[in-house]
Amino acid sequence: MRAQIMCVVAQSRVLLIAVMSLAAAAQAESGKLNWTLRLNETRGPVRTADVSTLSGKTAVSEVLGGPTNGSDNAYLIYTRMPPGAHGPSLFTLPVEDDYVVLSGKMTVQIGTEKFVAGPLTGVVIPANIPHEVWNADAEPEAHLEVISSANPRQDLSRNLISMLKPAQPMKVANASQYVREINLPAASNLKPGLNGQTYTQRSKGSPFQMRIDSTLPGSGGPKPHVHRFEQVYFEVEGETTVTYGLDDYPLKKNDIVIVQPGVVHTNKNPTSGIERHIVLLLPEPESGPFDIEFERKGAVGANP
Repeated sequence: MRAQIMCVVAQSRVLLIAVMSLAAAAQAESGKLNWTLRLNETRGPVRTADVSTLSGKTAVSEVLGGPTNGSDNAYLIYTRMPPGAHGPSLFTLPVEDDYVVLSGKMTVQIGTEKFVAGPLTGVVIPANIPHEVWNADAEPEAHLEVISSANPRQDLSRNLISMLKPAQPMKVANASQYVREINLPAASNLKPGLNGQTYTQRSKGSPFQMRIDSTLPGSGGPKPHVHRFEQVYFEVEGETTVTYGLDDYPLKKNDIVIVQPGVVHTNKNPTSGIERHIVLLLPEPESGPFDIEFERKGAVGANP
């Protein structure tokens, strides 16, 4: 009798494991963490986001830069969401996940609360906070997403999907603090230089800095310089010319440039209009100087 009972218990455990496996498979099949990701395979420092109109209700995300295509320090993702489109269902990441809405309106759930973020609104999601985004509006939406940490080479997997973990709604204290409107200066208030508007950085609890710089015609960044960290520009309005090493690149709306550590660079607005671009410091250094001036000289002569 005891042997029969043990056999029944063993069979029950096998059945339970089988049911759990089927449930997990069904969950995956239902697309709980489905994410349509495409890899931008452009070589070189400058890439252009795909801004073509999508049909249907499927959101499409394009990895403009990541551990397999040009950025060692972040996943830089451009997402288009048609009306009714939805990103991955409620999930967490072991690192920070930030968004900037570029056009349209994005609904974001943080824990149990929901918010609507309009154009040029930043959403900062700390590590391990349940969240998801979707487009509940009648117009298309587009946003730039940045996934990174203070130790990106250690924390970022080359398989992004493996970093996402399904989550359940949970109360997040003061969730509204993570939705931050970016107040850009009017053209009449701009001064020569970059006119930066920072909305997340180390002093606000983030491992990296995100801001939007605005420049007047003929104005731009500092003299050619280098950093010990990775810097990224994403153009949101107008056009700037980026000096990268020995070459100059025009950066137009929805273009991104990934400036590797140690590369000489600067930027200048060569047009007759206002120019604005998102800037990322990946990660933001704990101490300065951030910019190290680099003087370009002539050709190297032969040794005497």
